Parts: sequence; structure tokens; C-alpha cells
Amino acid sequence: MRRTLSVLAALVLAAAVVPLLIAAAANAAELKLFGGGHFQGSGQPLVEAFSRKTGIAASYTPGNTGGPALKRRLDAGETIDVIIMNRDDMDSQVKAGLIRAGSVFDFARDGMGVAVRKGAPKPDISTRDKFRTALVAANAVGLQDPDPAHHSGVVVRQMLVDLGILDQVMQRAVIIKSRSDLVADKVDFSIWAYPELLEQTNVDVVGPVPMDLGGFTTQSVGILTRSANPAAAQAFIEFLNSSDGRAVWTKTGLLPL
Repeated sequence: MRRTLSVLAALVLAAAVVPLLIAAAANAAELKLFGGGHFQGSGQPLVEAFSRKTGIAASYTPGNTGGPALKRRLDAGETIDVIIMNRDDMDSQVKAGLIRAGSVFDFARDGMGVAVRKGAPKPDISTRDKFRTALVAANAVGLQDPDPAHHSGVVVRQMLVDLGILDQVMQRAVIIKSRSDLVADKVDFSIWAYPELLEQTNVDVVGPVPMDLGGFTTQSVGILTRSANPAAAQAFIEFLNSSDGRAVWTKTGLLPL
């Protein structure tokens, strides 16, 4: 009897406390979500859907947060509660003490894609061999700089190594510095992160590169150690992984794990 009363008391307490926690999150300061790279097409529609669903005010800031950029932003006084990063960068920031280790959650992955100028002929990249043939035949291919500071560039470089054509392609590569210059007249086609290609209106997207080439980037979410709004940040992570959240970010080229 005493055990039954204890269970009932716990249930009553939970029923009283949970609404208070939700209300506290909703009344807290605006949740600040940051995330660059392949997530940028998802950020704004995601915070809007989150706010509609939960009543928690939220804003999204795009832009570079990889490598040393996150610390620079924090040192400059920017307020960040929750952030989306590729898993490698997330692990580095956890080690640096900027993100709470227990808060990190892998939720999606994405790959690379190919785009051409508006109206230009589209190469056949439907299989690994056809993609290799298109790369070898091209007069010039647009690529991101394949150094450690440019995650997508490193991924594409490894693809070229796996296809056995790294030197051939790099001799005719045109290094692209931003998404706004994806397909200059001097290249036949460009390789870039597929979610970012889908955001562009000045190109024709050929499609993702063949799945068996890999090159996937794992996307992770985590709460900043300096977050002033951890309850709302946790509510966002739960929304991100809900059916409502997935319905938003899967439209932008991200794939559920």
C-alpha cells in the first residue's frame, strides 16, 4: 500500500512539474541556434516550425562555425545556445570544452552533389563508372579547396583518390571559394555539398554523386556549455529528432541516420 502511494505521489509530482518546465522554457530568453555548412538551408524553416510547435521563441544564425570560428564568435560576445556541426568539428569543440559532451546527438547525414550552369548539358553521374568518366572527360571541374579547413573539399579529394583520378582532375580543377560562384563559365560542372546546391537558384542540380562513393558528412547537434537557455535547447533537440522536425530538414537534402 505504501509503495502504491509512493508511485502515485511521484506521478502527481511529475504531472505538476513537467508543465512548469515547458512553461519556463517558453518564457525564457529567445533560443539562439547557430549552424553553417550543409545545414544552412534547414536552419530558418526549422526554428520557425519549432516556435510554432512549442511556443518557444527561437532565432537562427547561419555562417561558419567550424575550426577556430566558434571560439572567435564566442569571444566576440555572440550568444549561442545550441549548434549544428559536422561530427568531426563537434568532437573537437567538445574536447575544447565549448559544447556539453552529454548533449551531443547525431541526427542526419548528407553527401556531395553535382551542378551545372543553367541550361548547360548535364553529365551522366548515375553510377560510379559513369561519374568517373564524366570527371576524366571534363575540361575543368569546380571544387572546393581540398585542405583541412574545408570539409567538403577534403571529402571530394578522397573520392578522387578512390576513383584513381586525383592528379588528372586536380590538374584541371578550378577552386571555388563560395557557393555564389559554383559554376563559372570556365568549368563544365561543379561538385559541392548536395544540400547547399539545392539552395541555389542560379544552377541546375544534376543530382547527388553515386551512393557507393560514400563521402557522407554526419550532422550533429549539441548544447553550448555557456548556454543561458539549456531547457529550451534540449526542447529543440527533441523537436529536431521528432517527425515534425524531420519533415523540415529532410526537404533540404539531409538524410536521417
